[in-house]
Amino acid sequence: MAHSNAKILVVDDDPAISGLISTILGKDGHEVTIARCGAEAIQVASELHPHLILMDISMPDMDGYEATAQIKGKPDLKQTPVIFLTGRSAAEDGGRAFNAGGLTFMRKPFTAQQLRDLVSLAIQSLGV
Repeated sequence: MAHSNAKILVVDDDPAISGLISTILGKDGHEVTIARCGAEAIQVASELHPHLILMDISMPDMDGYEATAQIKGKPDLKQTPVIFLTGRSAAEDGGRAFNAGGLTFMRKPFTAQQLRDLVSLAIQSLGV
């Protein structure tokens, strides 16, 4: 089981995906906040100062790379780990994910266990 009480920001324009992630991580004791677009993600991250951000790459207003670059541009959020969520292949997104400041990325669709394991690993490395 993952460490509890981490503040996690989930950014995805698909309510089914963000709701599923929120349910899974909420059951593990995490405090999950959802943002539906890049602009909302930047605002919420600035207010919330999450321990971890799960960022969709494909969103209508701005992609996850741009949103992450803006979040990482804020001194108090620079060290916040970002895990990108994508339906695309590693070849398409791998380099861009790391260049934008992402810790890693997870392919959609993913299992609840894959999500838990990756989030747990990221949070463990933070010492939360």
